[in-house]
Amino acid sequence: MSDRTRLAPHGAVALPETFPETIARHARSHPSCVFLREDERSLTYAETLKTIDRLAAVFAAHGIGPERRCVILMENGLDYALAWLALARLGAVSVLINQLYMGDILEHQLRLAAPDAFVVDEAQAAKLRELPERALLDNTIVFHGLSDAPPAVSCGFGERFVDLWRAPGDPAMLAGIARPDASATMSVFYTSGTTGPSKAVAYTHAQGWQTAQTVAQYLDRSDVFYMTNPMCHVSLPHCLGAALLAGATLAVRAKFSAGAFWSDVRRYGATVTMMLGTVASFIAGRPAAADDRDHPLRKVLMVPLLENVGDFCERFGVEVMSWFNMTEVSVPLHTGGFSRMCEPLPLRPRPYAQVRVVDAGDLPLPPGTPGELVVRDEAPWRLSAGYWNNAEATVNAWRNLWFHTGDLFVESPPGHFRFLDRMKDCIRRRGENIASFEVEQQILCHSAVEEAAVLGVPAVDGEQEVLAVVVLKAKAILAPEALLDFLQERLPYFCVPRYVMLREAPLPKTPTGKVTKVELRDYGIREAWDREQNDYRRRQ
Repeated sequence: MSDRTRLAPHGAVALPETFPETIARHARSHPSCVFLREDERSLTYAETLKTIDRLAAVFAAHGIGPERRCVILMENGLDYALAWLALARLGAVSVLINQLYMGDILEHQLRLAAPDAFVVDEAQAAKLRELPERALLDNTIVFHGLSDAPPAVSCGFGERFVDLWRAPGDPAMLAGIARPDASATMSVFYTSGTTGPSKAVAYTHAQGWQTAQTVAQYLDRSDVFYMTNPMCHVSLPHCLGAALLAGATLAVRAKFSAGAFWSDVRRYGATVTMMLGTVASFIAGRPAAADDRDHPLRKVLMVPLLENVGDFCERFGVEVMSWFNMTEVSVPLHTGGFSRMCEPLPLRPRPYAQVRVVDAGDLPLPPGTPGELVVRDEAPWRLSAGYWNNAEATVNAWRNLWFHTGDLFVESPPGHFRFLDRMKDCIRRRGENIASFEVEQQILCHSAVEEAAVLGVPAVDGEQEVLAVVVLKAKAILAPEALLDFLQERLPYFCVPRYVMLREAPLPKTPTGKVTKVELRDYGIREAWDREQNDYRRRQ
């Protein structure tokens, strides 16, 4: 751990290292140790430092420097991680957008970010060219971000197109560019909207360090972290950062595969991995085998915890750690390290994190009484700096100097916290966060639809499925299958509803005109059309 992470004079907490500083330190202390792996490709810490410095020089040569915003819109992989680290080295702000987004949702997120540049692969470049609002691309530089093959064409951006991996870049020009301070914004991550479109979270270097350190303190140089999580989420600083701070190795797979999971673990010698959402259920659901313990994996980060987590630990010979986190915070609660759990453990605050369970007036509730979890940190800059270009949402979320999570918790016994439910209108499906507002807006684009409400309903894997409650216009006819056909062209696959409930009566509303989804949720799915039961197949 760097001296900068220790207590400053008079007991104050000093700012931690940034990730680029940590890479430079490891490149000096153990340069030949492998940091990044993907299939047969690998980079040592020294090679990683050299690569990100060269990429940073290319960015800088085209005007990308401190506080300039650059969207990364690519498939997961080492090139994505290296571009992200190179932008961090410059003090630029990387804007990470889900590569599955398209149309109105993509335009909204680009409009909010107002980027100066893009890093794309050819598939995403084609998606940008199809945007109706071309002004979003005006005066931007477009970098081709893949190293394994040069782009066949300039992706339609003419002189503004730069091949990031083959353009000349002299790392010597970085001498005049200071490494960013840990208080600076490193990235913008998008979080699910609740009563409106998704918000852009300003994510600091210090926040990334704290998120990673919560796991890194239980790892060492011998560990190999196997990452299958989307890099457009805070899983990137969580997984990559944990391996980095520990001086360990990160092995990357572009997309989770239950069939390839154990062969990858054995091939890479992976000792630790993260299982978000339904991943643990998929792994546990495979038939038992004689070699279930014949692997190097020993540590599993699991959210949510399986009810039978003890059976999982026993079957696969692993220890498990769990936590509570959001894009805006930095793992304020966790289970206190890896353990061979017999049953799900309660969550406890990490050092410097302050947490409370409060009522509607923000007054602390006694242990045993459910309420909203609020969070703050004694150390500076380790929570989000706020929502990008959204002062009103920032003030509301951080009212009374606490960040309001919108999640229902109970503290029992004192100091032990347990998640109960989501208070805000957000859906979690198969590891992806879904803004119900954004799905509703796409449903309302159909000419037959008068009103729509989208909500999450319980799924057998412990997360949620998407239910769309739809009111049609007078005399309109719309089959559920036709609605899903329509939405497939407008939404990423994980946002397309599983359940559709068509109703004639208007949606129930409050006196101020807001839909009372609690009332709709009471109906559950008993009256809904189910695409799985009706053997609906997604069009290819």
